[in-house]
Amino acid sequence: MKKLFLASIVALAMGFAFVSCNQTNAPVDIKTDGTPEEVLTDIVAKAKADGANWTIDQWKYVYKQATIAIKPMMLEIAELTKEDNITEENIGEVMEKLGKLQTQYEPIEKLMDEFNEIAKATPNGKAVDEDKEFEKQLQEELGLPDL
Repeated sequence: MKKLFLASIVALAMGFAFVSCNQTNAPVDIKTDGTPEEVLTDIVAKAKADGANWTIDQWKYVYKQATIAIKPMMLEIAELTKEDNITEENIGEVMEKLGKLQTQYEPIEKLMDEFNEIAKATPNGKAVDEDKEFEKQLQEELGLPDL
């Protein structure tokens, strides 16, 4: 009887440990396909609803997905603003193109600003936002330029 009771306690403890580990490290269920605006809208909604409960690993996952969503925008801006692409002759044209890009990406920029505000309002989100090593690692992993 003692063995059965002890085995039950061990099984119950293992079950609790399994459930708690799965819940705290589970990736956040967010949209990862679609337009950048659709992905970011979903991310912002989920962060508003549950971001305060996310672990650091979950915040890192969400930051990575947000960065993947805006990667095309970042690459386009980086290419346009390369020093060797800007000359005295074409500075006006480059500025005009940047203005058009700013208008085009304004909704995405607003969503990213909102996401960053939500992240900074939570301890774990703030920790990830301020983690320069993670930012550097993410840039390298995704092949992103410094902006």
